Amino acid sequence: MHPYSIDTEERKNILLFLAVISIIFSWSFYKILGYYQFSLSWWIESPSILFFYGLFFVIFDKWLWRYLKKIKFVKTPNLNGEWNGNLKSSFDNHNEEIKATLKIFQTWTRIKILLKTDQSSSRSETASIVADAPEGIYLSYQYINEPKSNAVKTMSIHRGTVRLVFDEKKNTLDGEYYSGRDRQNFGSLSFKKNINIKII
Repeated sequence: MHPYSIDTEERKNILLFLAVISIIFSWSFYKILGYYQFSLSWWIESPSILFFYGLFFVIFDKWLWRYLKKIKFVKTPNLNGEWNGNLKSSFDNHNEEIKATLKIFQTWTRIKILLKTDQSSSRSETASIVADAPEGIYLSYQYINEPKSNAVKTMSIHRGTVRLVFDEKKNTLDGEYYSGRDRQNFGSLSFKKNINIKII
């Protein structure tokens, strides 16, 4: 997985919130030990602010943000899951619908996007989420594509860009892709989330 950017102030605010909570927990732990006159062994260090901060960040980054998203405390869209759909390419003048599967693995700060068809597979290298755009939330990422052994001879390893608009109510991702100079193709992509499959 790799980091992704997002156009909100959310990360700065939540990281500050986690820091404050860490200070409170560290101070409370120290006070509880003092109240019960309990002292740790010399080889055990009392949990510090950094310990609590690291612990809370891991919990929030991997799991908690998804649940807080449901009550709108977090604005980062949850794109985790398997998405089934198709793509059309300028390679054949957009005549054929090619079945495709999109798998997105996402934490609050990191993401990995895999796209598979019968002839090739691609993976994301960089990504960003734009939450405040006139057309709505969209995911943009750069990918590297590797053809399978049964791919057409003209297909080679190449890089490209994908831009997908997220419709949270319909659970769909729709957009376009542009491939690099080796292919110079472009096309459309359309996916719907498979709600029966969850990605952890």
